[in-house]
Amino acid sequence: MREVAIVAFAQTEHTAHDTGQSEPELILPVINEVKRRTGLKQFGFTCSGSCDYLAGAPFSFVSALDAIGAWPPISESHVEMDAAWALYEAWVRLQHGDVDTALVYGFGKSSLTDLRTVMTLQLDPYYLAPLGLDQLSYAALQAAAVNADRAALDEIVLRSRTAGRANPYALDLPDEVGEPVVEPLKAGDVAPVTDGAAAIVLAAGDRARELCERPAFITGIAHRIEPHYLGVRDLSVSA
Repeated sequence: MREVAIVAFAQTEHTAHDTGQSEPELILPVINEVKRRTGLKQFGFTCSGSCDYLAGAPFSFVSALDAIGAWPPISESHVEMDAAWALYEAWVRLQHGDVDTALVYGFGKSSLTDLRTVMTLQLDPYYLAPLGLDQLSYAALQAAAVNADRAALDEIVLRSRTAGRANPYALDLPDEVGEPVVEPLKAGDVAPVTDGAAAIVLAAGDRARELCERPAFITGIAHRIEPHYLGVRDLSVSA
């Protein structure tokens, strides 16, 4: 197993509204920043994570490659998910041993639409979408399945909001839990509408030590696959 480390990270200042930037304009600053920090101009592999449904067009992530500069052709991939999954794919790619660096980036503009509607439209159109499930109702079902303690949920909200204030790029959100949204969840339990982008550079072995004074080596990582149908899953342990 090859050693793989994070050697650079950058993110945009996240906003709760559309700033008028296109996706390439949103991504370009963070790409330039991680290039500056590492001194790299090219990467052995590039992987992005985003949701085409947010842009309302298939393969919308392709336009984001304008921020990367995909000519001459590069080794590139995309996941219809967040950048955490893209990071996993990049980590696996580095295990092959033929490349030593990887660029991972994620982006999204959830302010452009009704997010709950978009999440419903992503579901299986025959069996799941007609139920009207979205990310909030499904999260509420999970919370109920584990008998989530309201005091524990409130503590998580407070801890997360406090940690967010330590990040100058994150939204500054109030500590109040707020009104009920979907039982047993309240407004503070729900992720806010956010537009932004982030980028990470991974490097393997000695290359990581060359690029960064204190590389953050990934000592554990995992990937899980669950049954397609939500009703087959054990919600008390589902991711």
